[in-house]
Amino acid sequence: MEIVNAITILEEIHTTGHSPLKVQCDDGHIYIVKKRKHFQTDTEMVSEFLCNYLCRQWGIKTPECKFVSVPSELVLHDSNLSNRHKAKHYEHYLCFGSQFMPDAIDVELTDLSYVKGSRSIYNDMTELLKIGLFDLWVVNIDRKPTNLNLMKQIMPNSKFDFVAIDHAYAFDTLRYDQLTKDLELSTNESILYLDVAISIYKGILPDDIETYFWASIDNCEEGINDFLDGIAHNFEEEREFFSHVLRFLFDNDRNGTIFADFLTRLK
Repeated sequence: MEIVNAITILEEIHTTGHSPLKVQCDDGHIYIVKKRKHFQTDTEMVSEFLCNYLCRQWGIKTPECKFVSVPSELVLHDSNLSNRHKAKHYEHYLCFGSQFMPDAIDVELTDLSYVKGSRSIYNDMTELLKIGLFDLWVVNIDRKPTNLNLMKQIMPNSKFDFVAIDHAYAFDTLRYDQLTKDLELSTNESILYLDVAISIYKGILPDDIETYFWASIDNCEEGINDFLDGIAHNFEEEREFFSHVLRFLFDNDRNGTIFADFLTRLK
């Protein structure tokens, strides 16, 4: 995976989680950058890269991502940064960088309050169901009605596409060797809990989305080893756990249960 270099810190985005940095990089693009939280195993960072790859294989729109090198000098000389950011945090590891999308804004809960109005402004409302199903598969505990982690990107036809962001808390935030096939999201930890999701489901064919589900998993499995090889140089401590996440994701019995759970949540 390509590495870009931060040349300017534009701002710190204050959140209760990572408080990422918005930086200008030497490829001409702006990135939202998350550093490692830990200096030993940090599967949250792997999960960001991994779920970005997996989303793409599912056909779910998500920002381009790259490794970002943030010189410690930039952090050291920026007096506006909080104590969450210290120069030593950036000395030995590359960061996760999500390319900033100036034509996208956060989706608010009110944007999804009723189906008819939403259908008039979004290109494909069934994308919500696909994202919800994806979250069940990767056990993403951080996208839910109270924290959508979705953006809407304006398209040439003046309608919006959904963009899925922020996957650090996928896999229930567990280390990959701790994953078990019975892991699941609670009912209200999923965007499938939204009334609008249930309404959208009534207008689709379950067989179509089941075909999509299994085809998406096949797409992921086909190239995932090459993908993991491409990011492993920055995750030497986590490399030993890669086989566990592969076993978790591509367990056919588990995946059958996931899809059955998806249908149950929407009935």
